[in-house]
Amino acid sequence: GRIGLALSLGGIDAALPVQNLIIGGFNCEMNSQPWHVAVYYFRTYICGGVLLDPNWVLTAAHCYTTYYQVWLGKNNLKEYEPSAQFREVSKAIPHPGFNFSNMMDQTTQTKKDYSNDLMLLRLSEPAEITDVVKPIDLPTEEPTVGSRCLASGWGSITPKEEYKFPDDLQCVYLKLMPNEICAKGLNGKVTDTMLCAGEMDGSKDTCGGDSGGPLICDGVLQGITSFGRAHVLNPLSQQYTPNLLFTNPG
Repeated sequence: GRIGLALSLGGIDAALPVQNLIIGGFNCEMNSQPWHVAVYYFRTYICGGVLLDPNWVLTAAHCYTTYYQVWLGKNNLKEYEPSAQFREVSKAIPHPGFNFSNMMDQTTQTKKDYSNDLMLLRLSEPAEITDVVKPIDLPTEEPTVGSRCLASGWGSITPKEEYKFPDDLQCVYLKLMPNEICAKGLNGKVTDTMLCAGEMDGSKDTCGGDSGGPLICDGVLQGITSFGRAHVLNPLSQQYTPNLLFTNPG
């Protein structure tokens, strides 16, 4: 079958992309983001993700590693939550159009293209759909500039000079902006397959640890966090790549 997908982001830092952070956000209301997934490499949290249906999680391709486990329905990463569900991952499918060589290239002379930063994770057993574990709705149309959207994640809540990671899932409202605004402040290419979101004064953004998490606009998935910036002098901006048709090989 085919999964009609939404977006990956490309807020791009000059350094090797590792993770992203929510600045200027707040603790999400308990169980308000039942589609948000915590992706682990063994016992180490590496990225966020979003539940598309009981079998599939969408995350960022740059979160690629050799082994994954996921927690569904988590609010606090450190606390035991009996309603949360643990699953192994049986298959990881990065978007075939994502250029992994960008992750190895530390140079900043040329603008790198982080398009298609998407990856599907197949769960070893289907998720049980409950009040706290639910798939997100997929978009039928592109969002409009000026829309108010919600990003969520367990990324750092302070800029990278002093990373501080929260235990509670963080939420932040971001406004969709013209791509030209992101293009002025980023080291990476801003393509037609991306969306730009943030606040002009840099007061809100996603950051370290938020990669793979969702951007929700009007109740549907319109983005996957790729890379965030935490530069004080530049407008903080975040990009999300829209509605690529990602073929699901089953």
